[in-house]
Amino acid sequence: MTQNHLIKKSLPNEAVGALTHLGKQVRIARKRRAITMEEMASRMFVTRKTLWRLENGDPGVTLGVLASALWVLGLEKELSRIAQPEHDEIGIYRERKRLPKRVRVAGKTEDLDF
Repeated sequence: MTQNHLIKKSLPNEAVGALTHLGKQVRIARKRRAITMEEMASRMFVTRKTLWRLENGDPGVTLGVLASALWVLGLEKELSRIAQPEHDEIGIYRERKRLPKRVRVAGKTEDLDF
């Protein structure tokens, strides 16, 4: 088995679908800007085949290639929006569950002489 096949096989179907969708979005953004694959790959300093793999959702493409593509398209700020803590509903829920039910005053604070 090839390494790419092993990577694809180890990913959940949802992740493979998300990568495929992301690749399609990159392709649409490139076409809207009327940038050819050759020109985009050249600006990214990758081969046309690597760009093709990215646009087809190949899970073996590195994050650096994705970041480079987003930069060429002027969408690099979108990368910082991935996995934002304020949008992590499960994490927020679990954090709230750990909060104490009551907050009590800890001992005297007269020793605080500023």
